[in-house]
This record gives sequence, structure tokens and C-alpha cells, in this order.
Amino acid sequence: MQGMNAWKALSSSIRQEILIFLKDGEKYLSEIADHLNKTPQTIDFHMSMLQELGIVKSLERDGKRYYILVDPEILKSFGPLGPRLGLHSHKPPHEIVLDIQDELNSRMDIIEKKLDLILKEMKNKK
Repeated sequence: MQGMNAWKALSSSIRQEILIFLKDGEKYLSEIADHLNKTPQTIDFHMSMLQELGIVKSLERDGKRYYILVDPEILKSFGPLGPRLGLHSHKPPHEIVLDIQDELNSRMDIIEKKLDLILKEMKNKK
């Protein structure tokens, strides 16, 4: 997960829900999964990201892994639509949209090239 930044971690609605659920204290994996109606594997994946960034930490007790917020102040960055963009990004919104558009165009180019190769292979097999 190299290159993962706090903004990307907090932009996930699942990770936001996890952090909000942890505000009342430590919770164990299955408890979080049940609360969010997700599989423990899904929650474990998201917890790994949050741990790597130092946003949550885990504690082993009674055969269970408990998770706790490192700094509950992080929840102040959440608004009704999630983390406030201005706190985590130095770009104006229109530049962020342009970056996303460039990324999508790049991905579409890759998909088109792969489809072209598949079509060529199919023609050659006939």
C-alpha cells in the first residue's frame, strides 16, 4: 500500500464509518464487521490501511484483536459529506476534477488497447 495518504484513507466511506464507530472506544474486528454489515475480511483490509497510517492501533486481549483510534481529534475533519476537502488537499476542486478525468482517460486508453489485442487474437484464431 505504498503511497497511501491520509486523504485517500479518509475518502473511503467504509473507513469513515469505522472511525466513527471507534469514537466510543475500542472494538474488536467481528464487532466492527457486524456493526457495518461487512465481512471480517473486508474490515481487516481497511483496518490494515488505517493502522499503516497510524490512525488506529490494535491491541491483543483475550484472543481478540481490538482496535482503537490513536487520536479522536481526526473525527473533527468529518462533515456531513465526509472529510472536508480543504483540510487534506492543496488543490482547488476544479483541479481535482481535472486530475480524476485524466486518470479515467488513462485507464480507458489501457482498456481500449487490451480490447484491441483481444479482438486481434480472436480474428487470428478464425
